Amino acid sequence: MRNKFNVVTTTILFSIFIARFGTFLVLPYLTLFLLDEFHYSGFQIGAIISTLALSNLFMSFFVGPYIDKFRKDKVIITGLIGYLGCYFYFPFIDHYAGFILFAAVLGISQAIVEPTYRVLLSLYTEPENRRFIFNIRYFLINISAAIAPLTSVYFQQFGMEKLFFAVGFIFFINIVTFAVIFKKYPMKQVAIDSKKISIFQSFYVFKKDHAFSIFILALIFISFGYSQFDSTFSQYLGITFDHELAITYFSWLITTNAITVIVIQYFVYKLGEVISTTTSLMIGSALLSIGLFFFGQNEHIFMLIIAMVIFTAGEVLVFTMVDIHIDDMCEDHEKGTYFALSGVKSIGRIAGPSLGGFLLDSLNGGGMVFTIIGFITVLAVPSFYLSNKVRRVINAPIQHH
Repeated sequence: MRNKFNVVTTTILFSIFIARFGTFLVLPYLTLFLLDEFHYSGFQIGAIISTLALSNLFMSFFVGPYIDKFRKDKVIITGLIGYLGCYFYFPFIDHYAGFILFAAVLGISQAIVEPTYRVLLSLYTEPENRRFIFNIRYFLINISAAIAPLTSVYFQQFGMEKLFFAVGFIFFINIVTFAVIFKKYPMKQVAIDSKKISIFQSFYVFKKDHAFSIFILALIFISFGYSQFDSTFSQYLGITFDHELAITYFSWLITTNAITVIVIQYFVYKLGEVISTTTSLMIGSALLSIGLFFFGQNEHIFMLIIAMVIFTAGEVLVFTMVDIHIDDMCEDHEKGTYFALSGVKSIGRIAGPSLGGFLLDSLNGGGMVFTIIGFITVLAVPSFYLSNKVRRVINAPIQHH
């Protein structure tokens, strides 16, 4: 394969784009929908969001070895069917337990699909092109994030339930696309050990690779901070402003996030050629924390946009490098396990919305809430540094860029 793109890679990137477009149509507004339509408390809404992360975490320990062992095309389609069921089920939910079930199945589907996407992109791309392809993946995700929220605001006038049906149809298109392309271009399989799969294989990775374990700890802190945007922060807007203004402001901020990513990503890509992934991860973590801190310091939309730009700069520096860094830490036959175990960062997504919701319920004003959240998030900086130091000391066989 000489070109940077091939049929499989292009299909995966297209699938990622339309799947994320559908997700961005509805999920960022889920907390506002639950707050306005069902009048749940901050803690109740946080618990729903945390359930999604908890099921994702649980599956992360199991699914990796299966991704490595079984055909990736069947794994992807299984996960996408889970997504399809979730979005078609949502309009019929009329009680709290239903939202918990929705979040649980969505988290399981996410744990199956997301690492498999990344494994396929890695396996079907030459090593020298992987940084470029992973950047394209992130770019497409943020293009969808730029378009979908404003599209959603328009279509929400027809009802969130209809919007969820539309997203379900998007995932149906995704499944059909993969079924056709994989029939025409059968998947190659990486040779692996045929021994019985066990959950202990995943735990063994943490035992043998201390640098990876510390790296996952850093990702937990990052996930804790990043999860605040569409949980605690959106609730904060809903409490501070009336419903219509809160949705408008939140849409502007999501769009600011996406546009900032698109504008600065090329510069971050070029920066990645002259600084290490670890340095990028540390700088990004610091900026993410600063952005979170400023979310709670001023309610004026202009200041919130400035905070969003800082937050987004940190996001780009971190998330464009995470997959590249993990890809460098493992062999081809381990990629499913390593990428799936990166889902353990969901611990941060579990703690984030629940703690954020609790702080909103307990403290007056956003200043102290987002100061505490920013402080926890910045712990990722020393964690990334220590992971890199341990990796150098043990002289890992696969060196990072």
